[in-house]
Amino acid sequence: MSALPKAVQETIAGWLSSGAIEVFIGYERGSVPLRATPVFVRRPEDVTRLIWDASCENNLVAFLSKLRGKKVGLMVKGCDSRAVVGLLQEGQVIRENLRLVGVNCPGVVDPKKVAAKLAVNVDDLEDAHLNGAQTLLMGGQCMAIGEVIYDLCRDCVHHNPALSDLQMGEAIADPAADPYEHVREIESLSTEERWARFEREVQHCNLCYACRNACPLCYCNTCFADRTMPRWFSQTAQPEDVQFFQTIRTFHLSGRCVGCGACTRACPQGVNLRSLLDKLRLDVLELYNYEAGSDPNARPPLTTYREDDYNGFVI
Repeated sequence: MSALPKAVQETIAGWLSSGAIEVFIGYERGSVPLRATPVFVRRPEDVTRLIWDASCENNLVAFLSKLRGKKVGLMVKGCDSRAVVGLLQEGQVIRENLRLVGVNCPGVVDPKKVAAKLAVNVDDLEDAHLNGAQTLLMGGQCMAIGEVIYDLCRDCVHHNPALSDLQMGEAIADPAADPYEHVREIESLSTEERWARFEREVQHCNLCYACRNACPLCYCNTCFADRTMPRWFSQTAQPEDVQFFQTIRTFHLSGRCVGCGACTRACPQGVNLRSLLDKLRLDVLELYNYEAGSDPNARPPLTTYREDDYNGFVI
């Protein structure tokens, strides 16, 4: 675990002391190996608890919907900062009320990958720890962190924050790779093959709603999944209920999902929700030349109209 640089700690403490923010949301050492935990710092003297390393996977922007109207500071990775942009576009947060510490992120550790590489159960990673920015140690064995980051981090092309008040760390060169290669592979399948793949993927979902709760853009006061009048579906493991929830949630994020992957990382069943959301992200990019989270001043494509908009779906 790596404490924040002294200068960064002093800046955050200054924000708290001056009243520029009421709380700073960051990461501190967690009780589970290779997983930092979110921490809410309200006193300047507590900034020493804050850390940053490859175990800091949570998208802290998800907490902003619970702190509407408050002056908040938080740490944002490249993907997280794009979620802030999305909330700004939708009028959910006020820029003047935010203080953002941007961290350049090469990727965060996937404990399941570490366990698989060591041929142990993920619950047996008790002495696994990070040793600097590049090395992970356990039981005398070491490995490069780059070998065990999440797949979505490996494919990420936004390692540097799009928005910040204070930048931490050296900028990371974003790769020129196609982030939608996995989507294009699915698009090459027949309609029947794609449906079969969708069924296989979501059959593991048990409707725990961890994906919804982790998503910074799922901020409705009452989610459609919780409504009783009308009740859209039942919270069961039946295929029709699971498929309905995942389909509606995915389309609700059309033109809004920033690809942070918080939902996929949060899923206890390992459902690859990213494949569903990235398909719609690619559609929006190709049809409207729009990428969510890239420009605070842009209007989301489904909230505006241009004469040259694609209308091929109109009957």
